[in-house]
Amino acid sequence: MTLPFCRDAAEVVFALAAAAEAKDAFTENHPQRVANTARLIGTRLGLQESDLVALFRGALVHDIGKMGVPAAILLKPGPLNAEEERQMRAHPVIGERIVRSLPSTADILTIVRHHHERFDGGGYPDGLAGHKIPLLARIVSVCDAYDALASERPYRARRNSEEAIETLMRGAGQQWDRELVSILLSELPAMRFEVASLTW
Repeated sequence: MTLPFCRDAAEVVFALAAAAEAKDAFTENHPQRVANTARLIGTRLGLQESDLVALFRGALVHDIGKMGVPAAILLKPGPLNAEEERQMRAHPVIGERIVRSLPSTADILTIVRHHHERFDGGGYPDGLAGHKIPLLARIVSVCDAYDALASERPYRARRNSEEAIETLMRGAGQQWDRELVSILLSELPAMRFEVASLTW
């Protein structure tokens, strides 16, 4: 009975993630693109299959906590004020709480909680720095950033490929793991070819 329950629990999580995505038309297919890209990066790093599965699943639901963020904040066309920023920054913790409540998702909790940590320690929710940030969360972080930069958002127009690459290079070693930025950028042509669902 354990396995069917776990499978059903996972289906609930992914359904909730899809519902969170539906709140924001600007992020359509974003989790799938991030998951595909993260899995490719994990493959390039030689991660074990179990880690690749966790990486893919965790990336798919990394923003599930946005279920708890008002749509008016998610879709606001300008900068967030201090209270709105506080609510937005709560989504990794909300997401971890949602995922933790189901038994088949223990391997993805750190991705959901830590995908907004910064390599220099200035991120959230825990201010982790460097390699104290779990590797899978660091991978999702840089893939999430590239896709967000290359996509339309309510508060800014999409960046072209050159601008997105420049932003990642400037943030390497500060916001993101320098090694992972290098791998993502070196694999970008292959990723565009291999990841059929990407729409950059």
